[in-house]
Amino acid sequence: MEVSETRLAIAIIAVFCLGVILSIINGYYIEDTGSSIPLTVYAMTAIAMAVGALIVLLFQWKISQRQMHRLLKILPEDERTIIELLLNERRMEQTYIVAESGFTKVKVSRLIAKLEQRKIIEKKPVGNTNLIKLKI
Repeated sequence: MEVSETRLAIAIIAVFCLGVILSIINGYYIEDTGSSIPLTVYAMTAIAMAVGALIVLLFQWKISQRQMHRLLKILPEDERTIIELLLNERRMEQTYIVAESGFTKVKVSRLIAKLEQRKIIEKKPVGNTNLIKLKI
């Protein structure tokens, strides 16, 4: 599972905002008590953020898996074969897809074109072949 640039930017902004909020709270705490917030508060915050991020990643992975199984059910059998190969590797050279699937080069090229048109996969030229990457 890849993280989009937008989500990564939002996460970085959220962590920055949390740092600003902790700094402001530390300033008020210093005014009231004369000392800064104990390091355990920062450690607990870091642990809570790590656990929260792990939970989000696990749920996102589970949602992605469910979406993939729904997609596989509606795809024709030939396209499903290619997607199942890509599910194991996430990216694969087109020549390996031809070898693993048992389809001809022409058939694989046509199936990849259809899947690329539907934005299910991404194709990038690499030497004499293409690198096929699962977008979902």
